[in-house]
Amino acid sequence: MSNIKVIQCGNLIDGTGAPCVEDAVIVIEGSTIKEVGNESDVSIPDGAQVIDATGKTVVPGFIDSHVHFLGMGYRLSHLQLSDAESIEEIVEKLGDYIESRGLPEGKWVQGRGWDDQNLAERRYPNRYDLDAVSPDNPVALTRVCGHMIVLNSRALEACDISKDTPNPEGGVIDKDDQGEPTGVLRDARSLVTRVIPPPSYEELRQGLRDAVRLAHSLGITTVHDASRPDESGAHMSTDPYVDARKEDDLSIRAHVMTGYPREVSGDQWLSFGTLKIGIDGSMGAQTALLYDPYENDPSTTGVYVGDKEGNLRQATEAHEKKGVIAIHAIGDLAITEALDLIEEVLNAQPREDHRYRIEHYEYPINEDIDRTVEMGVVASMQPNFVGEWA
Repeated sequence: MSNIKVIQCGNLIDGTGAPCVEDAVIVIEGSTIKEVGNESDVSIPDGAQVIDATGKTVVPGFIDSHVHFLGMGYRLSHLQLSDAESIEEIVEKLGDYIESRGLPEGKWVQGRGWDDQNLAERRYPNRYDLDAVSPDNPVALTRVCGHMIVLNSRALEACDISKDTPNPEGGVIDKDDQGEPTGVLRDARSLVTRVIPPPSYEELRQGLRDAVRLAHSLGITTVHDASRPDESGAHMSTDPYVDARKEDDLSIRAHVMTGYPREVSGDQWLSFGTLKIGIDGSMGAQTALLYDPYENDPSTTGVYVGDKEGNLRQATEAHEKKGVIAIHAIGDLAITEALDLIEEVLNAQPREDHRYRIEHYEYPINEDIDRTVEMGVVASMQPNFVGEWA
């Protein structure tokens, strides 16, 4: 059987900025594109497998440069709340989820995707909202940004969070006027992950397969996984990626960021070498680090979630290993801190074309936009940070 495939399509956009090719023919031999052009200029080899895409537009596969891919795949089986328009709807979905699965008492319920900006009540859900339909199950529902979780009373009890529990380093436990926790945790995930049952290896492997299937359905053929699965401890691991590649079960190209410095390694299908560190949280959780206080809460300017000395030490080691540094920074002060860190590393040991990145880069001050360009830093901003959430 011939290993030559031919795609006949209406239009070809090759991603280089060149004019669209109409009535295009693409000849692929093995994994190599051998010839591209108009159907009048390109001959179809005898015996080739022809894919008829007449009237359709063909583009190169998309690269998602920042996605929490492995975790996303695993969470596809969790309660999905991205389309919820009210707290009432969240509660209804939660109740239906528990009932439809016949969950036994004490079984954890996890969900993700709610966004208070899309809720009719324009507030965060709290423990009491969730308690109404989940008296027997601990519940943890993560906000769309991943930096805020709301727990019900059973979950607070399971995590040993009470009015006497202090804020963890770099995080906040919301409390009411009586000092009781409301169930809302900001950048305090560690209080939950140490208690909540971790996914099994097989669940992660299946989650990776499910994530790949979803990515392919959207035309995504390469991902940069920013999950730092290695440092999530019992929560996740890089093993599913490594084993899938060994077993020829990884049908997407993946560059996986890690929470520790390492040299660039891997092949075209799976690679490592990017250190991911965090400086702040998110705007929605009001943990993004700002120069000025939040307008709706003048008591806070956000949270520095990392350790400055530790971040510099890790970044320096990554630099020495010729790896890449990616820094999560959303608030204006966080972006300044990220640039200062990169600048210190580069001043100590200059390096051309370092391709160091600031992830999200949501609220830079004008001076830092200029610094970013001058330093050759990549502003790794995702569309929803300048559209839906800006």
